[in-house]
This record gives sequence, structure tokens and C-alpha cells, in this order.
Amino acid sequence: MKKLFWLIIICICKVSLFADVKSSQAAIIVPGDSVIFKRGIYQLPESEVEIVFDESNLAPKNVRMIFNELFKQYILVKDALVYGDSFSATRNTLRLLDDMKSKTKDLDDLNKDARWVLFIKNYDRIRSKAESTTFISEQRFLFNEITNGLQNFIKQFGLYNKTIYLMQCSSDSSAGNSVWFSGSRDKKNPYLGLQNDTTCAKVKEVWKF
Repeated sequence: MKKLFWLIIICICKVSLFADVKSSQAAIIVPGDSVIFKRGIYQLPESEVEIVFDESNLAPKNVRMIFNELFKQYILVKDALVYGDSFSATRNTLRLLDDMKSKTKDLDDLNKDARWVLFIKNYDRIRSKAESTTFISEQRFLFNEITNGLQNFIKQFGLYNKTIYLMQCSSDSSAGNSVWFSGSRDKKNPYLGLQNDTTCAKVKEVWKF
């Protein structure tokens, strides 16, 4: 009788221990796997902001068409910096600045704007600075300044029938974590050049005109 009693006790203990081990494994493996699974699969991309501009609040069509041309020239500067072409970067920057002055001189909408007037007053100084930059790092810094200025002007006056992308990189190696414009979702970074590090580049905003 005693043997039967102890045999029952031993069986109960084994079943209980086995159940504890299984529940313990489930507690460790399932939650752990779930965390890894969620981290590996469900990383959603950061959201981008889409801005649709109201045409009635922008400059007339002829002004916006000119800004379309300026934007094309800006992209040439960007592309030159992407490929580390210092000569083309300087040449296209000077052409952009010259076009900003010459193609807008008879536009009353711009000549009445305080920020545009300030740009024209400082045109010679800005052009001289662009002409004297010989190192690609200096050209990229100047490109950052031009981007900031053009960003304000495009936001105020607009483009015509065009969608552009405001890009950003969070890399420490880029110039002040700067932004730049692109005509597409192209992630080639003018601040990183031939490093071609597209992992940090993202679309920050989509501007639709």
C-alpha cells in the first residue's frame, strides 16, 4: 500500500514538473519570438507629408513657369554634387544665380516681395561666393544655403503643374542633416556624393502644384 502511495506521488510530481517545464518554455520562447518577429517584420516606414498648394494663393502662371526653369537648373547643381563634379557644380550654380536675376527682373510680383528684393541686393556677394568656392565641401555648404532660399521662394510663389520632393538625410556626415529637393523619389544625396548612402535618405515632404 505504501509503495502504491509513493508511486502515485512520484507520478503526480513528474506530470507537474513536466507541465511547469512546458509552460516555462512557452513563456520564454513565444514572447521572445514574438518580439523578434514584430521588430523584424512590422517596422513601418516614417510617414511623409503631402502638401497640395492652392493655385489661387500662388503667383501667376508666367511666374511659376519661370520657377520651373529655375528648378531644372537647381537639379543640375544637385546632380553635379552627387557625382562630385566640382567644375559643373560651380558652373551650374552661377547659371542658376544668373537666371534668378535675369529672368525675373521684369516681374512685379517678385520685385514687390521684400525677401526677393533682399536676394537681389545681395546677388553680387552671393555670386562672388559661388565663383570662389573650389572645394566640393564648400560647394555643398553653399548648396544648402541656396536650397533654403529656393525652398522659401517656391513655397511662396509656386511651380506650374509639377510635383517635387523635399528630401532629408539624418546621417552625421551630411551637412547639418540638410534637406534638398528632387524631381523624383531619387535618394542620391548631394551632401554625401559618391558615398551614395541611400539608407539615410527619405522623402520628408511631397509638394504638389
